[in-house]
Amino acid sequence: MSLDFNLRERTVVILGPFSTVIQNLTLALTAQGADVAIVDTDAQKASKFCQNVNDMREVNEKNGRAAAIQVDLKSEASLKDGLGKAAQSFGSIDVLIDAMTINKAQPFLFEGDLELDTVLSQNLKISLQATQFVVNFMKGRKRGRIVYLMPDSYSRGLQMDALGAATRTGLQAFAKALARQVQEHNITVNCLSLGLTEEYLLQHFPECGSMKEAHEKMKAFDPLIRITEPDRVTNSVLFLCSTLGAAITGQTLALS
Repeated sequence: MSLDFNLRERTVVILGPFSTVIQNLTLALTAQGADVAIVDTDAQKASKFCQNVNDMREVNEKNGRAAAIQVDLKSEASLKDGLGKAAQSFGSIDVLIDAMTINKAQPFLFEGDLELDTVLSQNLKISLQATQFVVNFMKGRKRGRIVYLMPDSYSRGLQMDALGAATRTGLQAFAKALARQVQEHNITVNCLSLGLTEEYLLQHFPECGSMKEAHEKMKAFDPLIRITEPDRVTNSVLFLCSTLGAAITGQTLALS
């Protein structure tokens, strides 16, 4: 028998590029009765997936709804407009899952353009802008959950992820500080550090023909690094977003 995380009548916004992790999260959250809005720059793939999720409601009316909302993440106004559409469509924003995990390698180069503005925007700026919007919404409702996802490789000192580590991991200290600031409003803020995902491996090693081959190549950089299955990510996120995780805030949880 599966756990009931009691997420009915909750609206979850998932921010980030469409991935197997986001698919798995959406299926699990809607199965728990939550409505899910996937906010991304390219909503075409997510739209087809969300339609399939909504078709499942014909089988089980207790399932939540899903919608894909396209935004221009380079524009703060477009991002806020997209988040506003999510709130308007489903009536609230109760949970923000920030899955702005950039899976391509981001090394520090001694020559050439570092693309710092792009890296900072993708890994940090967009997350802070989205957080500002949803916190103001959550404070009025006196409840909320915020979860930031990031690759575990950022904390391992891998040279191929140097710029990602320099920017995305800043959310760990930010989450701890923000958690104290919003605790009185019944809002929790946590980070989830993921092991290797399918998208991470295949984008870091596009020349590889399979996950197994890419994983073996990754072991040359870190022999102990492991793959995190989407189910493990989903179960951890469900826990943090539910009443069961209400006492956990300001933490960074690492999944093996």
